[in-house]
This record gives sequence, structure tokens and C-alpha cells, in this order.
Amino acid sequence: MLNLQRNHLLCLRQLPKLPAVEHLSLSENAISSLGGLGALGVSPLRSLNLSRNPVTFTQDYRARVFLCLPKLEILDGIPKLPEDSLPTRLQFPESTRMCNIL
Repeated sequence: MLNLQRNHLLCLRQLPKLPAVEHLSLSENAISSLGGLGALGVSPLRSLNLSRNPVTFTQDYRARVFLCLPKLEILDGIPKLPEDSLPTRLQFPESTRMCNIL
């Protein structure tokens, strides 16, 4: 468990490589973009908390996070739900996923 709550982080790109972290709390920061989220996909991350960050107001926020982090089981304290899958109209080819291009 790594708790980086209230650290005035502005984006996910500010994070160092986290090869062994399974639970990461980034709540109550100023993260406003999902850019850099894909870099967390190489870690064994099972739980991520981004609550109380501006990024949580992004359209299809939960679906986009789970798309970038397919191994993730829990987001903001809530287990992955069936409705967290992106609608077909929003699914992108592998090379153009939001988490890969930001």
C-alpha cells in the first residue's frame, strides 16, 4: 500500500515507477487528467483511489481507468462493476487508447 493522499500532485506523470505496488491512494490531490495512467499498467496494481480529484469528473471516468488498467479490481473503494465497461462507441483500437497517447 502506497498512500500519496494530499500531496498536491497535479498529474499521474509525476509518479515514479511503482513495480511492486498493489494498492495506491492518490485521493485529495489536484489530478485533472488520466495522462500517464497507462504507465501504471505494468505494476501489479489491484486497487486505485483517485477520489476527490478533478479527474473523477471526466466523462466515462471509471470505464476509461479500467480500460487502461485491465488488472485493476477496485477504483475509489468500489469494485469493478459491469457498467464500468466502455460502450462500444467509445472503445478505441489498441494504438489509440487514451491512456497510451496522453
